[in-house]
Amino acid sequence: MEENIVKTGIILLLLLCSIQDMKKKKVSLWVVGLGILCILFLSLIYGTISHADRIGGFAVGVSIVLLSKATGGKIGMGDGLLLCATGIGLGLWGNLELFAVALFIAAVVSIVLLIVGIVNRKTSIPFIPFLFMGYIAMMAIQY
Repeated sequence: MEENIVKTGIILLLLLCSIQDMKKKKVSLWVVGLGILCILFLSLIYGTISHADRIGGFAVGVSIVLLSKATGGKIGMGDGLLLCATGIGLGLWGNLELFAVALFIAAVVSIVLLIVGIVNRKTSIPFIPFLFMGYIAMMAIQY
């Protein structure tokens, strides 16, 4: 039951950031920063994962932030920062699972959009909604 509080915090953060990402193609650093603090607070009180696992989950996000820097922003900085937040609540393996599921969903949707002709190879699509869908899929599979 208490772990559901952390999951609810993650869902709300992902939903809010997904809406921002779809509308503006960027997310507010204030929202992500506040999300990181809230999830850290909730996971310290109600979470069941170890501190080392939280640090590992956070490191997944940091890796994406560094990859964003290295690619000149082709990968969104907000995506990495949001993965820092989810990593605190999910831990290393949970965050890697979320990232992998989101990449899979994004790949399937992108292929369909390419085949239908809605987008081309140069079109950028927001990734945070796929993180949200991936997290919802992970939650549905767990129950």
